[in-house]
Order: sequence, then structure tokens, then C-alpha cells
Amino acid sequence: MFLVLVQYLLLASTFTLGKAVVQYASPIFFISVRMLMGGSLLLSYLYLFNRKSWQFSIKDIVSYTQLTFFHIYIAFLSEFWALQYVSSAKTCLLYNLSPFVTALFSYALFAERLNRKKWLGLSIGMFGFLPILYAQAPQEGLVGQLWGISLPEFALLVSVCSSAYAWLLIKKLIQSRGYSVLMLNGIAMTSGGILAFITSLLVEGAPRISCCTASDDTLGHYLAKLLGTQEIGLLLFMIYLIALIIIANLICYNIYGYLLRYYSATFLSFAGFTTPLFTAIWGYILLSETIGWHFFASLGITFIGLYIFYKQELYEKNETPSLEKRC
Repeated sequence: MFLVLVQYLLLASTFTLGKAVVQYASPIFFISVRMLMGGSLLLSYLYLFNRKSWQFSIKDIVSYTQLTFFHIYIAFLSEFWALQYVSSAKTCLLYNLSPFVTALFSYALFAERLNRKKWLGLSIGMFGFLPILYAQAPQEGLVGQLWGISLPEFALLVSVCSSAYAWLLIKKLIQSRGYSVLMLNGIAMTSGGILAFITSLLVEGAPRISCCTASDDTLGHYLAKLLGTQEIGLLLFMIYLIALIIIANLICYNIYGYLLRYYSATFLSFAGFTTPLFTAIWGYILLSETIGWHFFASLGITFIGLYIFYKQELYEKNETPSLEKRC
């Protein structure tokens, strides 16, 4: 359980670091660099030091393609585009939809049964996101709305659904095909990074990094004062890039895959409920972000839904062994 908490403590910082880095570089270009570096490091490690886990089969090319698109390309492009307009705390809170999306995907794709209490928990949890969706920052509305939801919020919902589906696919490949989570992440990150780089050239043009510090970046202010110059954008970009690769690509993603061997995807999503609180703290410290009552209202209502859902899942797991003994 301690490792689960460490996972989400570290993961919380990635939302704030992601929000910070898009102040200095275009989001798609940043994703391409981050994923190419992270994926290459993972694959190099496996090939040089853990050849037993090096596994690649042409029969699974469809699965690799799905991971490239859903695990990396769609999930990250949607999230980092939205981070230009949405606070890191709100982004993280919307990612708490993952347990509900995961459960619905499990029900639709893998025929996992949902009883009345689980449906009640899902319904309450989904309702809990209405306050935070209702509270839109001024910059969110600048790029338009869709069905009453700002486009950045809609992009985050797409990112959540894409990521939830990808982790279920990873769990299936680990259990049924014997893949290492490092191998799957390495393949997805590298191929997703290549695709993102091509997209960046087509959409954003030549890569460029801002040379100046951002007005709301606490670390930027400190370094600018220490170094006596405002033109430290490249330094900050490299700091945030390296931090995200180490924390997210090399640590969190692979800890999560390791934890999937011992915990259900729904439980890990439930444990992630602590992440928005940590992210709010990171956002306040690093970016001077503030949060309103809508954040805590959504957090509270969502927790009730998650608690009902998870309590029922625990009950079902405890009941299964006793039923088997009776048979």
C-alpha cells in the first residue's frame, strides 16, 4: 500500500510540471521529445541489461498500434493542449474519472458484472464532476464550447477515456501474453513520440522554445533572480523535461504497471483520489494557482461515489473465496 501512495505522490507533481512546461515550448513538440527520450531509455535498458524481457511479436502489431494511439498520442496531445487553458489541479481532478471510465470499459469490453451498488457509485461519482465542469476559468472559454463544456475540458475527457482503455489493454497483454510493462511502455512511448514529432512539424511548424521566464512560475522567478537574467526559458524547459521523464516515464508509469499485477485497475484508480489534493499543493507552490469551492465540492461528491463503488468491489472479492469453498 505504501508503494501505491508513493506512486500518486509522485504522479501529482507531473500535472503541475506539465502545466509549467507548456509556458516555454509548444505542447506537441514537448510530448515528442519527452516520449522519444523516455521510450528510448526504456528500450535501451531492456536490450542491454534485461534481455529476457525484450519481447516483440509481429502478431501483436495491432495491440502495439492501439497503445501508440491511446496510451501516448491521443492521451497526451489532448491533455497537454488542454493544460494551456486549465489549471493543473482541475486537470488532475478530471483524471479522477478514470475509475468510472475503467469500470465502464471493463463492463463493455470484458463483460465484468456491475451490480446496483456499483452503478450507484458510478452515478454519484459522475454527478460529482458537474461543479468543476461548471466552474470555467475565463481562458477556457476562449477556444469554444461543445455541449456546454469548454473544449479544453472536453479534450481532458478524451484524454481520460483514452488512457483508461490503454491501461486495460496493457493489463491484458501482461496477463495473457507475458509482456513486461517496461517493454510495452517503451514501444508505445517511442512510436508515440515519433508520431507526435511528425504532428508537431505539420501543426506547430519549426520547434521553438521561449527564452524568457513565465510570470507565474515560482521556480522561474527564483532562478532568474539567482542568475541575474530573465532569459532562462531553455534552462527551465530542460529542468521540467528531465523531471517529467524521470518521474512519469521512468518511475510512475512502470510502478503502475507493476502494481497492476497485485491490484485491480479500479482499486488503483480509487487510490488515485489523493492525487488532486497533492496536485493542488504543487500548483500553489510552483505556479501560484488557486482553487475555489467547486474543486472541493467535486472532490467530496466524487469520493462518495468512489467509496461506494470500491466498498462493493472489496465485498465481492472477500465473498469469492467463501463461495468457492462451499462448492
